[in-house]
Amino acid sequence: MHAAPDLAQLELPDRMDRLWPVAEACLRRVYGSRPDCEFWLQGIARVVKALGEARPRELALRDQSRPEWWRTGSVVGYSAYVDRFAGDLRGLRSRLPYLKELGVRYLHLLPLLKSREGDNDGGFAVSDFGSVEPRLGTNADLQDLARAAHEMDLSLVLDLVCNHTADDHAWAKAARSGDEEYRDYYIVLPDQGVVADYEKRLIDVFPDVAPGNFTYSKEMGGWVWTTFYPFQWDLNYANPAVFCEMTAAMLRLANMGVDGLRLDSAPFIWKRRGTACRNLPEAHWLLATWRALLTIAAPGVVLKAEAIERLEDVKSYFGETVTEPECHLAYNNGAMTALWASLALGRAEPMRRLVDAASRKPAWGTWVNYVRCHDDIIWSALSPCLSPEDQARCSSFFAGQVSGSFAAGSAFQSVAGAAASTNGMAAALVGIGDDDPGSDAARRLALLYAVSFALDGIPIIWMGDEIALGDAAANQDAGAAGSDGRWLQRPRMDWRRADLRGDGGALPGHVFQQFALYARIRAAEAAFDAQHVARTTKADHVAVLCFVRGEGASSIQCAANFSNARCSTRLTLDGGSWLDLLSQDAGRAREVELGPYQVRWLVSRP
Repeated sequence: MHAAPDLAQLELPDRMDRLWPVAEACLRRVYGSRPDCEFWLQGIARVVKALGEARPRELALRDQSRPEWWRTGSVVGYSAYVDRFAGDLRGLRSRLPYLKELGVRYLHLLPLLKSREGDNDGGFAVSDFGSVEPRLGTNADLQDLARAAHEMDLSLVLDLVCNHTADDHAWAKAARSGDEEYRDYYIVLPDQGVVADYEKRLIDVFPDVAPGNFTYSKEMGGWVWTTFYPFQWDLNYANPAVFCEMTAAMLRLANMGVDGLRLDSAPFIWKRRGTACRNLPEAHWLLATWRALLTIAAPGVVLKAEAIERLEDVKSYFGETVTEPECHLAYNNGAMTALWASLALGRAEPMRRLVDAASRKPAWGTWVNYVRCHDDIIWSALSPCLSPEDQARCSSFFAGQVSGSFAAGSAFQSVAGAAASTNGMAAALVGIGDDDPGSDAARRLALLYAVSFALDGIPIIWMGDEIALGDAAANQDAGAAGSDGRWLQRPRMDWRRADLRGDGGALPGHVFQQFALYARIRAAEAAFDAQHVARTTKADHVAVLCFVRGEGASSIQCAANFSNARCSTRLTLDGGSWLDLLSQDAGRAREVELGPYQVRWLVSRP
């Protein structure tokens, strides 16, 4: 939304005048039939005004000084769990120079708010939206981290788990004790027949370890809606009190110095009988409201949609119109999955299709591109771009079940009969078994990240990939050895390995220096700003992906070879010669040679 930077320059009352009508219109669509709608509209407006007035001066100045900061090519991200990366928030603060050295300017920390005792789904079962998990530190530690990050030009992004709470949250405790007000914060169905009718259309998120979408509670007198795990109780957004509470939680985090919020499980927040209860219109209206309210109170803070859906559904989380935008950012899950599919199949077509499809997003939305994350790779996200047979082949390939596979991943689960998803760190999935920086496996890792960095949007490095860190060992802690196979890609950071980052002859140093180079080039070349959409061009080989960023003399052509054979492709840029920004190779031919798994970022030279 290109008007957003101007709004940050306005005073709070002016922003309220401009954007409250947008929020009000969306809220009336959701809650307008309620007799108490006016009461809740006034209450939400008071919350936003109060927290906007409470925004610290230094953060308000930061809002004004960085218009659309997330759209510049210099923004490179890094994602990690606090404890697995650095122990706690104070330890993480001491590691900020490491991230700066890598070229990181966007730090996404996975859930760090107070979570449920015992099993808590990696922190996604939140017990208190207003407090940091005590073993990680305090709210003051979080604010200190934000200040330190800002001094180093790093933006801090946190998770806001908006779909559910832990079953030991104060709201859940009050509901179980018989408090009707808080019982209405959750969805409880007393009739098992109604539960069965809902289940006909719902998909199990964890069919192997947590089948079903409801959990019976004697204290609640019925079946509590639990989309994910039985200890995660879905919130009832049909109750405007829930929306008001979560809005306040969002704005309080913003006022602690957080620059962005990842809205976990956003597609699930609205339920309607007779539907799959995902991606419903009301969910989009509520996200558009949050965008407007956040822009009123903290206009420099962004929302990121965590919508691991098919691409056409994901694009809708940017909003359908520029007057009612939703999230500033969304995960390009389809491109991530297609990267791995192209690598397994040895042909670039899956990735080409997804790059083309992703280019047709709204102009005001920005992709977040990634290679790995804390979750599994879900092959069905490529439907209908990739056949079920090819999805199954990719699943088997990365589980090491196909002849010729180089991968050492692990099959996780099959949702609704689709191909089993895949777990594993990138190093394991590309087949890194030793520390040879010249191996095909090392080239495969570089390929994936070089393409991801070249796409339009923000590239995100998953913790440890920059040093080719392998899977979590089963004996690292109970989580890694538990029934949830996703802990494979959640290892503890190996700081001895990271100490080799200055040694280009060692694999960790070789990879680290490659990633840092990608970041430096992105920051230097205007073609990598987010407004320059990746446009695919014709390639002369089935294994080669070609796309262009930018326009005219400053444009850059990315050419990537997804096979282990040498091949060549045509140069589509104007000019009499070319330069590869990655290798510094140069040439005058109209064809460019690519080695096994090689990527080139090409610019034309007179």
